[in-house]
Amino acid sequence: MQAAPGGANGTHDDNRGASVTVSKEMLRLRLYALCLAGDMAGLFVAFLLANILILGEPWGEPGKPHGIVMFAMVAPLYAILAIQGGAYGINALDRVRRGIVRALMALAQAALLMLLIVYLGKIAEQLSRLTFLTGLVLSAGAVTLVRLGIARIAERLLGAVPHLTAVIMDGVAIETGPHMEIIQADAADLHPERHDADMAARLAAAVGMAERVIVACPIDRMGDWSAALKSLSARGEIVVPELLRFAPARVGEFDGQPTLIVAGGPLQFRDRLIKRLFDLLFGGLATLVLSPILIGAALAVKLTSPGPVLFRQPRIGKDARPFQIYKFRSMRSEASDHRAATLTRRDDDRLTRVGAFLRRTSIDELPQLFNVLRGNMSIVGPRPHAAAAKAGDSLYWEVDPRYWARHCIKPGMTGLAQVRGHRGSTDHHQDLIDRLHSDLEYVSDWSIWRDLRIIFATLGVLVHYKAY
Repeated sequence: MQAAPGGANGTHDDNRGASVTVSKEMLRLRLYALCLAGDMAGLFVAFLLANILILGEPWGEPGKPHGIVMFAMVAPLYAILAIQGGAYGINALDRVRRGIVRALMALAQAALLMLLIVYLGKIAEQLSRLTFLTGLVLSAGAVTLVRLGIARIAERLLGAVPHLTAVIMDGVAIETGPHMEIIQADAADLHPERHDADMAARLAAAVGMAERVIVACPIDRMGDWSAALKSLSARGEIVVPELLRFAPARVGEFDGQPTLIVAGGPLQFRDRLIKRLFDLLFGGLATLVLSPILIGAALAVKLTSPGPVLFRQPRIGKDARPFQIYKFRSMRSEASDHRAATLTRRDDDRLTRVGAFLRRTSIDELPQLFNVLRGNMSIVGPRPHAAAAKAGDSLYWEVDPRYWARHCIKPGMTGLAQVRGHRGSTDHHQDLIDRLHSDLEYVSDWSIWRDLRIIFATLGVLVHYKAY
């Protein structure tokens, strides 16, 4: 997509051919108002329906905190929390899912605050719990529908959405995504080496209402563009392809001097805490639920071949520290490969009959729940590798210099690479590279919701043609 200079100013021709310019500020106000009005109407209807469904009367019983009273308590709390939490705004047009999640989080927080108020006000006994729960569930559906509806009708109701990102290409072409204005520097007569008022005015007209301006240019022009971008109120950035070898990197500061942060872990302390609590909760529950399978598998291994039930093997963990991984022993004891110098292959003659079944069904991996509870593994993360493992004739870290970046978080029982089908032997370099791409994507884009999606996706690949 290539647009004429100045195309980022939010100009839009409607069905009658008129030209309407919508500023970012006005667009935000309209979007706030539309979302807020829709949410308030949705909450009101939800609690009104709860009254009808549970109490049989739209206005409830006199003298009791019925649905309408609940709405009056929840609505203002929700509005404040939703605004504070970013559930409204111009980005809701492009990121509907994020807007929905933030709205639901605000609704849950508002409900908890209301319950606290009810408890402290000593009116909990008069509260119709079923009415409250029904109204809350219907409210969640309402705020979701409001955002889905706005995503479809926003352009018709609000006019054109100004491009928030403008990309200026000055002799360097880069790939861009949707909802970006592409500006060719020569076509727009943008010459950053001319540090004059005319150049500043042309630059401002070209980027229009954009909040983020990205310039792709040769290294010798970066200084000029840096000076030119400083005249804008928008955030100015310059693409530096040479920094790709340091990615993911960001700028920091030490003693007044700028630094390039090339490592530092992908998860903040809060994220690590959430992930650990999730691992403990899910791991403990899974251990209890799956205990019959664990006991049955242990007995099958013990009774069908001599040797220990569990197989322990050194693997590379978080911060590249070695740890002992637990698996049900699937090979004959004398043939077990504790260094993983030779990866298991299809129809491997080292496998016992029970071991082959355990591998095909992924049951052999279940003892790693104890690794999760001990804290040296996570439920979801890059799979841990043995130090001696090879892709073709090369050690894993010899294949791709980015290999060690996957060890900045705990390894997992399952991961993004596994649910995408990248498992089994690594006979070729590409087998490892495919897994590495997924691992690095997971590391750089972690969220607890993605962990949940990966867990559910894992259920579909427990029995897999590459599981052997």
